[in-house]
Amino acid sequence: MHTPVDANKQATRLRVSVFVAAAASLVFAAACSSSASTTTNDSSPTPGATIVKPVGTLSNADGWPRVEGTRGKRYCEVLLASLVEGRLNAEVWNTYGLNDCPLDAWKALDPATIKTERGVLAALLNGPRYWLMDAIEKKPTGDRKETMFGTLTMFRAATVDLGPPPPNLSPYLEHRVARGAIFEYEKGAHVFELVDPTGETYIMQSYSQQRDATLVESDLPALGTSGRITPPSGWTYRARTLDASVRVQGPGPEAAVIQDDLANSYSLIEPN
Repeated sequence: MHTPVDANKQATRLRVSVFVAAAASLVFAAACSSSASTTTNDSSPTPGATIVKPVGTLSNADGWPRVEGTRGKRYCEVLLASLVEGRLNAEVWNTYGLNDCPLDAWKALDPATIKTERGVLAALLNGPRYWLMDAIEKKPTGDRKETMFGTLTMFRAATVDLGPPPPNLSPYLEHRVARGAIFEYEKGAHVFELVDPTGETYIMQSYSQQRDATLVESDLPALGTSGRITPPSGWTYRARTLDASVRVQGPGPEAAVIQDDLANSYSLIEPN
């Protein structure tokens, strides 16, 4: 028979598992924002193992690794969640720059198997997703860790503190994400934005096929009038062509991120 303490712990773990699973798309969209990747060699780690590789040499003026030509690129992620001192913590592993997440390999992944193999509270799958910025610059953090899930090689993009359970999963709710990254949208780029009632503007950083597998980039201009998303009263969805480049960076290392009804992810354009 379980003691009351053991029963409470089991109940907490069960409750957390449920909410972590429900939070998967939100967590991934926020965390993957820090997943700018660089070149690697041809060797791949064995499944379940983790290796460390140096980052590449392409950089911005401040020496941050920079990846260009990201728009339209496909990626997937695996999130490994644990409960640490009453808070949800997660490692986010990303395919970008290593492979384009082939559908057969992605569908072959089993979250329950990954959870057992990695000894975590929950393993969550996020994808496929597609970048919409033209370049990503990532603050250097040293060597990069890589591992394999099934036949997919991934690198560790971020470690995310989700706070105490349960997380608030509502769309159009702002979350602060420590990502240390800059997103660049080129002059002339076609972009998609949400504007809140105060005039704050969020620019779409990636679109998702998690909730609507038919969604493609050509659908995005009419997303606000097609009924596929329903922004709150006072919010506006718009598509526009940039007359100047836009660089999105949060205050300090943080960024403000929201999602719409389809789990498409947006970053706040901070005032200059």
